[in-house]
Amino acid sequence: MKKEFTSSLIKIMKFVIILLMIDFLLGTIAKQIFFSQDTGKFARATHVIEDSEAKVMVFGSSHAHRHYVPKVFEQELQTTCYNAGAEGQQLLFHTALQQMVLKRSKPDLLLLNIDEDFLYSSREAYDRLADLHPYYSDHRDVLKPILEMGSPGIDFKLFFKSFQANSTLIHALRYYASPQLDQKGYRPLYGKVKPSKNLKRFENLEAGDDIDPNFVITLERFIAEAKDYGVPLVFVTSPNLLVTDYTNNESLSKIREIARKEQVLLLDFFNSETFLEQYQLFHDTSHLNNDGAELFTKLVADRIKELQHSK
Repeated sequence: MKKEFTSSLIKIMKFVIILLMIDFLLGTIAKQIFFSQDTGKFARATHVIEDSEAKVMVFGSSHAHRHYVPKVFEQELQTTCYNAGAEGQQLLFHTALQQMVLKRSKPDLLLLNIDEDFLYSSREAYDRLADLHPYYSDHRDVLKPILEMGSPGIDFKLFFKSFQANSTLIHALRYYASPQLDQKGYRPLYGKVKPSKNLKRFENLEAGDDIDPNFVITLERFIAEAKDYGVPLVFVTSPNLLVTDYTNNESLSKIREIARKEQVLLLDFFNSETFLEQYQLFHDTSHLNNDGAELFTKLVADRIKELQHSK
C-alpha cells in the first residue's frame, strides 16, 4: 500500500514538473513573440512602458488615440510628444500605464482625454485589462492592485507564464501579417461625415449606469501620481459634432467636481463652436478626421502655451 502511494506521488510530481516545464517553454515563446512586435497596440504600449522619453504624453481612449497629433504638439510646444491613447480602454488601463511610465521617466506634461462616461460601471473596463497581463511579471507592484479590482486572486491566475500572453498572440500574429503603422502613437482617420437629416442637431445625454467607486478612486489616483512625481496634468475633452447637453451626466459632473477639488485644469472642447456641425472635420459622429485632429491639437497646444506663459 505504501509503495503504491509513493509510486502515485512520484507520478503526480513528474506530471507537475512536466506541466511547469511546458508552461515555462510556451510562456517563453509567447513572451518572445509578444515583445518582438514592431507595430500594433501592444507595440505602442510596450514603447510607452519601456522606452519612451517623450516630454508630453497623451492618455485616453480612442478619442485620445485619434485626436492628438504629436507632430503638431512638437511644432507648437518645441518639445517631444507621444500619444499613449488606447482604443477601447478606460481609466483603469490609463492609470496603470501612467504609473508604469512614471516609475521610469518624468515627462513635462501629462494630458488625459476625458470621456464623459469614464466613471460609469463597465464590465468591459475590467475585462480589457487582460491587455496588461504580459507586463505583470515585470510590473507586478503597479498592476496587482489594479488588476485585482476586477479579478481577485490575480497572482494565482497569472502564475502560469503561458497564460500571461496567450490572449494577445492572435493580435501579435495579425500585426506581423498586416502592420498597423502609426505616427508616434497617433493613427489618423480620413473621410468626412456627410450631413444627414437623420443626424440630430441636439443631443441630451440621459443618466447612465451607476458610478463605479473603483473608477472614482482610480481617477483620484491618476491625479495623485502626477502630483507625487511633480508632473503637470491637464484634463481635456474632445469636440462634439453636435451640441450635447451633459446636465444629467453624473459621471462627467463627478469628474468636474474632482478636477475642481484637486485643482486640475480642464480644457472643455465638448461643445466648442469651432467644431459644432463642421462635418468636414469629422470622420464619424464621435471622432475627428485628420484635419479635425490637427486643428484640435493646435488649439490645445495654444491653451497650454497660454498656461505656461501665465506662470
